[in-house]
Amino acid sequence: VNDFKTITSYRLTGVDQFDIVNPGGEIKHGTLGSESYTNKADTYGKMLSIDRRDIINDDLGALQNVPQKLGRGAGLKLNDVFWTEFLNNSTFFTTGNLNYATGASTVLGIDALTTFEILFFNQVDAQGKPLGTMAETLLVPTALKTTADVLMKSTEVRNASQSTKEGTANPHTGKYKTVMSRYLQNAAYTGYSATAWYLLGNPGAVPVIETCFLNGNESPIVEQAQADFDTLGIKMRGYYDFGCKQQDYRGGVKSKGAA
Repeated sequence: VNDFKTITSYRLTGVDQFDIVNPGGEIKHGTLGSESYTNKADTYGKMLSIDRRDIINDDLGALQNVPQKLGRGAGLKLNDVFWTEFLNNSTFFTTGNLNYATGASTVLGIDALTTFEILFFNQVDAQGKPLGTMAETLLVPTALKTTADVLMKSTEVRNASQSTKEGTANPHTGKYKTVMSRYLQNAAYTGYSATAWYLLGNPGAVPVIETCFLNGNESPIVEQAQADFDTLGIKMRGYYDFGCKQQDYRGGVKSKGAA
């Protein structure tokens, strides 16, 4: 983004499926419309003052890491804003939007993943036609990381409790990229859950959430200067210009992972 004003992004919609051309050669007109999504960058920052005595007494050079700490603080804030926006999704992932389901059958596993894969593939555009984008990412909380890894890496899945014949191939082996987020089940965030998981599509096609940066600068800015004339020491500051906003609910599906 170029400034701190609210921006509106548009995605073209409309009736663009071809019709048969009848004798006479007349081609029917299509229609174009648009769907809009908003976002907005804000500035986040922090300043630290270091006294001259502390600088002189810093035998171990610990104060040299202050710029790194400011940079880490910027990264933490980006994650905080991003996951706060992502997890506050009770009106984004809903049964009405056909991208959310609950119940014991939604616990992460082969059958549940198959169900939500179908739910994702059944997403439609404004004209009710198949959306046509592919699922790419299996997003899970820390509690489900091992389950997701096993599900994506195992070539066989056996049921030792039954004597009936059944296939042992895992249909989901290596199908999706597994991403674990420590924020998903952190109780400090509205919407947290240790059982909920997500199947997300290509963000370049239909983004569930978007992050914008001022002038495309994805890194924080850290600066150092002498303190005011009446103060011995230095000051360091860091600031970061970005914004995060939910976008298109059809870009992913959410499982409660529990009854």
